[in-house]
Amino acid sequence: MMQPATQGVVMFVMNDLLNDPRVQREARSAVRAGFRVTVVAMQSDRCRTRREMLDGYEVVRVPARRFGFIAMMFRFWGLASLGWRVLKEGINLGLGLPPGPEAPGQTHGPASRLRRFKWALMCGVGLLLRPVRLFRPILQKIRLWPRPGVSLETYCSSLSRKGLRYLSELGFIGDMLWLSLAMLWAARSAHARVFHGNDLPTLPVTTWAARLYGGKALYDSHELWVGMNPEWTVLLNGASRWVERHYIRQMHTVVTVNDLIAEELQRRYRVLLPTVVMNCPEPAASHGISPVHSIRAQFGLSTQTPLILYQGRYEPGRGLEELIESGRYLSQGVIVLRGYGSNEPDLRRRVESLGVPGRVFMVEPVAMADMVDAAREADVGVVPYTAYSPGYYYASPNKLFEYMMAGLAIAVSDLPFLEKIVRDQDLGVVFDPRNPRHIAEQLNALVGHPARLRACRENAARAARERFNWDHEGGKLMQLYRDLAAASGQRIAGH
Repeated sequence: MMQPATQGVVMFVMNDLLNDPRVQREARSAVRAGFRVTVVAMQSDRCRTRREMLDGYEVVRVPARRFGFIAMMFRFWGLASLGWRVLKEGINLGLGLPPGPEAPGQTHGPASRLRRFKWALMCGVGLLLRPVRLFRPILQKIRLWPRPGVSLETYCSSLSRKGLRYLSELGFIGDMLWLSLAMLWAARSAHARVFHGNDLPTLPVTTWAARLYGGKALYDSHELWVGMNPEWTVLLNGASRWVERHYIRQMHTVVTVNDLIAEELQRRYRVLLPTVVMNCPEPAASHGISPVHSIRAQFGLSTQTPLILYQGRYEPGRGLEELIESGRYLSQGVIVLRGYGSNEPDLRRRVESLGVPGRVFMVEPVAMADMVDAAREADVGVVPYTAYSPGYYYASPNKLFEYMMAGLAIAVSDLPFLEKIVRDQDLGVVFDPRNPRHIAEQLNALVGHPARLRACRENAARAARERFNWDHEGGKLMQLYRDLAAASGQRIAGH
């Protein structure tokens, strides 16, 4: 059913859109459904393009800005951290920590004038810092007070790292505020009836745009954002929790990626159960495997060699270290990691030191549009995520559905959503991601039994064809767009 051209949709996303397959799928589907679509994204070092048309929708990217005083504070903090050597005894005195060897009265024999002068300075610093003791309960609660037995050097080093994290998070919050205002301005001429915010940082701008420009607001929670990174301090976690709690109740519709997250959002914020739109790829005919992307051609592997594939980012919490270690115990086949990310150097060192040559390889990533085709030559797709954070615990990553679309048997960690999909659809095996031996044992149960492997691959291809594809999932989102646009049109007409 085609919609009038006046029914516009604006999507907000806090990235450059280059590697966001969900938002790209949503935008393409909305164009095919007859909506006029604008995606408001942000510029990055990889993409400075301000405006462009992609697959029938317009992309508007706003420039990111860092507040100058944040950078200045970073520089100041770095200089201040060098001064602990001079101030440490004064800090000891002020905070009531055990004195060091240079503290007043700690040396034997008569003190020189210079030493007495230094003692006076230390006592002065200690006197200035003494009121800080009044805030000891608060500082202990947020872990800014040294534990018993911890040296001042260790404490100051930890405090410096924590302070830098707080400053980094303060800068991130400032960036999000700037981007939200810039995106709000960029959406002013879109004349949209639906404003679609992707993930928690877009909640404020989505709400503001719907109110200011007249329309309905939809929140698309791709994952559990609050507490997503264990390294976050109480500052960012607290700010994220406040934003989600305050703005999610102002949304006209909430969407998320699986039932578990939907139930958790409903429990946390007392909202209606969100609509589930899973991260399934669009059905597409195979174009064949490019020789450039062929893992078997690159390493001279025969078609009889079982190929176990991980595709995606390399980040903490994804269980890749244990997956590499499981190569020691694999009875046949090879494990291949294809991706990029923050801990790639460490993973490469682990592969080199594994001591079992030819069992684990790492290869360059492929373009997002080629993920399914490039995976087709593998036999097993693996998702080894750990319960690193709530976001990972409830994860339903793109790669799971891409493996299914490629017709691979699936091996996943024993996290709730992943395990349920694999067991309900009989797609493969489930393992303990913390135990490399158990990972290898379950992989061996697949690759060592050709009939079982073949059945799981057939089940995966059938499940993707009949149920887990974007034609099925995207249709639910398009119906929400139609309902919201119609409600927005009625409000405007009534006004």
